[in-house]
Amino acid sequence: MAALLACSTPTENPHDPSVLLRDLLAAWQETRDAGWSCEESAAQSSPIIDCERISREIARLAVTFPRNPDILLANASIAHAMRRPEEAQVYLDRLLQIQPIRPDAAVLRSRIAVSDGNLRLARRVLEEQIELVPDHAGLREALASVLYLEGETDAARRSLTTAERLGAPPWRVAYNLGLIAESESRLDEATHHYEEALRHAPDFDPARARLKGLKASR
Repeated sequence: MAALLACSTPTENPHDPSVLLRDLLAAWQETRDAGWSCEESAAQSSPIIDCERISREIARLAVTFPRNPDILLANASIAHAMRRPEEAQVYLDRLLQIQPIRPDAAVLRSRIAVSDGNLRLARRVLEEQIELVPDHAGLREALASVLYLEGETDAARRSLTTAERLGAPPWRVAYNLGLIAESESRLDEATHHYEEALRHAPDFDPARARLKGLKASR
């Protein structure tokens, strides 16, 4: 969602779909910055911004501009954030038909498949996209997660290493390598990776919690 907002190019035409989408996404982001969960404000009216109203407006854009990839991805992202995976899946499938090379859409599609327990589909979506965009770090990170869940830890490590070489955040790579090492009871290695994650991102609480738990258990 942040990437879509950053990539929107304002123009002087207020009816331009990129401008309409940019403004609606900015309103959506305002709810996040204010600390509101859009799942909560869907159930009770927010004094700041009504998430349901914004999501309806963005959904209307998909009707008006049914082949606009950014609008379809925005709708998929919002549906996923509001825990409507089936709706998100419909938008993503339509988007990937229109624009087959779209790594961010493939990553989100894989996450939904993982949530459904369909690791085979998640892996297929990611591997197909990597064939088309082999230098995309996010695809490699997402594939590493699927490989880890399938028990292919060596392949997951290789995928993470490749992701880091392609520009994935070192703290995130280190944390995921720590999870893999911990799952294999390689506790010294896991400790090293969590410490490395905190060196790059001192405020990353999940790494701190894993590290504290490891030290307490030993």
